[in-house]
Amino acid sequence: MTMIIDIHTHIFPDKIAEAVLAYLEAEIGLPGRALGTENDLRDHIAGSGTDLAVVLGVATEARLVKKTNDWLLAKRDDRFQLFGAIHPDFEDWPQELERLKKEGVRGIKINCLTQKIRPDDPKMYPIYEKAASEGLVILFHAGGSFKNRGNPGEVLGSPERIAKVLDAFPGMKVIAAHFGGNQVLEQMKIHLLGREVYFDTSYPPDLWNLAPEEVLSIIRAHGVDRMLFGTDYPWETQTRCLQYIRSLPLTEEEKQKILGENARRLLS
Repeated sequence: MTMIIDIHTHIFPDKIAEAVLAYLEAEIGLPGRALGTENDLRDHIAGSGTDLAVVLGVATEARLVKKTNDWLLAKRDDRFQLFGAIHPDFEDWPQELERLKKEGVRGIKINCLTQKIRPDDPKMYPIYEKAASEGLVILFHAGGSFKNRGNPGEVLGSPERIAKVLDAFPGMKVIAAHFGGNQVLEQMKIHLLGREVYFDTSYPPDLWNLAPEEVLSIIRAHGVDRMLFGTDYPWETQTRCLQYIRSLPLTEEEKQKILGENARRLLS
């Protein structure tokens, strides 16, 4: 049986998880559906039949990079994989990328939304070059948020900017989360659709708001081999997202690729 791999999850320390979720709901209009703690994620993946969750590290400030990575590295086991945190203002980022690679970390997360990073900012390019040389995957928050959906000019992680990174680093392994453009799917279709970049299937605040016909069209146009199952837990749950993907008129082989085979190949 094919492994089910959730490529896009987040957890926070128990003592601050509730406050973090409340802050993000107020800041970007994203209400949580789960607790956002380690034990709660473990319960959700076990209850849904998910085999592996990739937990994404995000450091909103340079001083939090190592602390965030240390905390997440301590959580890894056979059910949790890790994408590390990095920040362009963290002076020791080359050594940190090397450390993450030695620890078996497969990638890093760039959260354009909360880190206030433009993917095509020149100061990010040395980080990409180093990450690519280490074989690390880059996962971008792609698109905006539900709160700024009517103002595409505010979108830092725009599909166009991510496309510029792909042009500059054609050999780098890149995941553009949220079907390549949360709340800006038309921009995604212009700049990223069909390119050598992975999309994940998370779409906050609610994947179920997307018409199945639109999702199927994106999958067909982009290529099923470049689609990865992702939830953005704790803002969605594995059970709900698995139900959605399994309801699509795809072949069983195609569903297996999306739900785990593509991620297993990428992470290996």
